[in-house]
Amino acid sequence: MIKCVIIEDEPQAVTLLKNIIASKFPHIEVLADFDKISVASKFIKEHKPDFVFLDVQLNGELGIDIANHLTKEELDFEIIFTTAYGGFALEAFALSAVDYILKPINEIRLIEAVTRVLKKHHVSLEQLKILQEVSTTDKIEKIVLSMNEKKIIVNVKDIVFLKADNVYTEFYLSNAVKYVVSKPLKEYELLLSQTNFYKPHRSYIINKNAIKAYQKVNAEIEMSNGQYVSLSRDKKKEFEELLLR
Repeated sequence: MIKCVIIEDEPQAVTLLKNIIASKFPHIEVLADFDKISVASKFIKEHKPDFVFLDVQLNGELGIDIANHLTKEELDFEIIFTTAYGGFALEAFALSAVDYILKPINEIRLIEAVTRVLKKHHVSLEQLKILQEVSTTDKIEKIVLSMNEKKIIVNVKDIVFLKADNVYTEFYLSNAVKYVVSKPLKEYELLLSQTNFYKPHRSYIINKNAIKAYQKVNAEIEMSNGQYVSLSRDKKKEFEELLLR
């Protein structure tokens, strides 16, 4: 039997979660529900659930602060965040490679999230720390790249550029390492626009600090790793003004 815990301060949301789990996932047992992080953490340490539904903000607490109550070894479960927030908050979840569902809770989205979570490895303390940092400071310094069964934590400043490859995105780092992630480039566009990145072409997003040279005749940008990135014709004027600034 798969075990889960609900940490949520809205009674209607708790009831809905329990009803959907009971009807769609009979092999999942809801052990308990809580509206306080500190109380829930003690229960989790003892009962070791497989995954947890975690409200982003409840009773004056932040759900991500569960990381302050558990050790790396105790954080041995997957998390599905529930949130009524949009915008940058959702970008923070994407950045940290954690699952979330929006309120009001949609049954289809919930089923998708649970199904996906049951196939994944447990969320790491590092992922929660990144989410804490972004949520409280609006600064993006690290990003989690999900690749099959593995998650890689990368410093944003070490990314030279991203390149689209159909539904995949290639990450080129300053240490000559390349990672391929099964997400399209557009998934990272809004997220990285909060930082020192620029999209010179529909297939590329570049780190402005990693620009080495600009070849105006060929409309190509040479990056610090020696590779070249294309510049769209309609972005040429904007990019040249960017270089002057």
